[in-house]
Amino acid sequence: MKKQTYKTALLPLLVFQAWAYADTPAVPAVVENTEIGTVTVKGKAAKSYSIASDGDLRDRVNLGLLGKANAFTAPVTVVNYDEKALNNTEARTLVDAIAKHDASTWQFGGESNTLTGLYFRGYQLDARQFSVNGLAGMYGTQGTSSVQVASAQLIKGASTAITGMDPEGAVSGAVNIETKKAADEGNRKIGAGYFSDSRAQGTFDLGQRFGENKQFGVRANGKLRHGDTPRNGYSEDNKEFALNADYRGDKLRVAFDSIYSKRKAEGGRARIQDIQSANGRLFDAPDGKTNLLPGWNRQNTTGQTNMLTFEYDLDAPIQISGGIGYNKARYYGTLVSPTACATATTTRPQSGNNCDGTQYTTGRARITGQYFRTLSMNLAARGEFETGPVSHNWNAAFDRIIRNRTTLQSAQSAANSSRVITPYGATSIEEQLAAYRPVIPTAMNTSLDTNVKVNSLALSDTLGFFGNKYRLTLGGRYQMIDQTDKREGSSADASRFSPMAMAAWVPSPDFVVYGNYMEDLEPGAVTTDTATGDAGMSDPRVSRQFEVGVRKNWGDFVTTLNAFQITRPGYYRTNSAAYIANRLAGKPRGTERNRGVEFSTYANLLNQTLRPSFGIMYLQSRVKDYPTYAETFANGVQVANPNVIAKAGVEWDTPFVKGLTLSSNVQHFGKSYQRTDKAYAFPSYTLVDVGARYKTKLGGKNTLTVSSAVENLFNKNYWQVQRGQYDRSFAVLGMPRTYWLKAELEF
Repeated sequence: MKKQTYKTALLPLLVFQAWAYADTPAVPAVVENTEIGTVTVKGKAAKSYSIASDGDLRDRVNLGLLGKANAFTAPVTVVNYDEKALNNTEARTLVDAIAKHDASTWQFGGESNTLTGLYFRGYQLDARQFSVNGLAGMYGTQGTSSVQVASAQLIKGASTAITGMDPEGAVSGAVNIETKKAADEGNRKIGAGYFSDSRAQGTFDLGQRFGENKQFGVRANGKLRHGDTPRNGYSEDNKEFALNADYRGDKLRVAFDSIYSKRKAEGGRARIQDIQSANGRLFDAPDGKTNLLPGWNRQNTTGQTNMLTFEYDLDAPIQISGGIGYNKARYYGTLVSPTACATATTTRPQSGNNCDGTQYTTGRARITGQYFRTLSMNLAARGEFETGPVSHNWNAAFDRIIRNRTTLQSAQSAANSSRVITPYGATSIEEQLAAYRPVIPTAMNTSLDTNVKVNSLALSDTLGFFGNKYRLTLGGRYQMIDQTDKREGSSADASRFSPMAMAAWVPSPDFVVYGNYMEDLEPGAVTTDTATGDAGMSDPRVSRQFEVGVRKNWGDFVTTLNAFQITRPGYYRTNSAAYIANRLAGKPRGTERNRGVEFSTYANLLNQTLRPSFGIMYLQSRVKDYPTYAETFANGVQVANPNVIAKAGVEWDTPFVKGLTLSSNVQHFGKSYQRTDKAYAFPSYTLVDVGARYKTKLGGKNTLTVSSAVENLFNKNYWQVQRGQYDRSFAVLGMPRTYWLKAELEF
């Protein structure tokens, strides 16, 4: 058997000695006949023990406060997707790529909506809550560009204590994005692609390192995509650019990133709002090509991020790191909100539209502009020492985030401009929408003007006992929130220490049992009601997570099993006249509790030519005394959360054609409910994707890669259910069968 190691510059200091056994980085999983041999310990860097990994589930992760560590032995559940996995998926958004594989996540919005994000274990995480290079709030507030992404790390659960505090809260988990840097050998790649119905795409990736030791690097990436999607009347014009410049010396490492994205969409945002109030069961999902909105509906988004980050190694075993970044984003569009036909009540009149669950109303149109400005900075230190037989890896971090959010809206179109649409009527939806051409007022007024300031100080110490086989991490984050609603003239502040305790038993490098308890103080949720134009902000609230898990590396496959519970309070509706009068608006009330069990496995089989993966999550979501949008209190199930999610994928390097890889991916979503009382259920559905990739050398060092895939192979019609605030739930019409083809040349 052949042993291989690869030496790189050690990460000095290192964090989490507990998680580290050797100074070399991960042994590449794709080397044939590789076994873990004896290594000489010269430092405290993370070591990968999984030969089953093949890039998309990398072993090396950034755990924020706890530093860079081995994902396998981490005391939290974390998954890492690298550049290779994201590129092979060729999803139009980052959340699409992530959500295809991990069973505890599912995406909302997707390419059919400018507002996108993920659900982690049943809780929503908007894309604007993602971190970039450890700086919170630096990802786009609308849309999810991918051109700058070298890796995306998913840290599940109430993770604020270790990942930093987002200005809008992130109870369900965290996503940290590492940006691309120039490789030692340089980066020279151009590509062209085609996506149905008639979208063309061009990409470039150019990078180079300079200096005697290649200490300077520059890398630029770009993507342009334009044309019609498979959905009738829905087109996009998408631009993404990213520039990175970095310096890496013996002690100092500095990087600058500039990221720009712009997207124009016509005829998008096809979702039905407030299905929890529907007068009957929502109608079956129509053909995915159907547009629930008229083609004149437009949405434009732009985003710009600039950031500077650094690491410096002191002579003592201490590392200092930090960064500062600024993100500016804008949304502008004709906002139309198709709404499920509701039973008329005092708080939710039907406005004269007499319809039932077999229909929906177009709603009234308005022009909306949203502006986000976010300043984020952090400073951290980490080191290590020993007290007798006990090792210590200490970490300290200070974070500060300021976000200003402003919404401008016009008045709504006339009340009689709304139309009742019958999806399965005598005429098509498109024909019925032809008559929907409201006169939209153009004068705009401020409906929301908020400022959130978040300061936090985090401390942790990981103690290693008995040769680091027993590891205990104690610490927490002292959080301070100051939020102001300038339009309403109100403000709120809160502060508390959010503790964390994590433990891991690692009797051998290929087996770990872990558990954690963490608390989060979330900033107040911002409400922007697109139907009424009302807006407001709730008070801060506290969420809690318990988790236990076990991981085992069996050699050519890895298994993980964990169980969790997350609880979070609800809050009184912020834009309710009655609650405002009683001084209850935005106050915490009731409980939302999600319990679940997750199992996942991935492997590298048949001489590492077959790479299967599988994951499944059982989720039980409950609400108790939970405030609803209709200003009542609910007890029952949480709307929109599937009870079971299962995902499986496989890649096969064929023996009959050298360089040809075939792939497939299956996603199954169990039933979810339209209302908390289980009155109506959304049926389960399964999506199947298939693909192929061919890679060949073109004379010398040039490499050509041609990839193709069919998504939603069987053209399944389905509702992708999204939960809003309170008990609100929305139904997003899933995209139809989609084809894509791309070619990339590395030279």
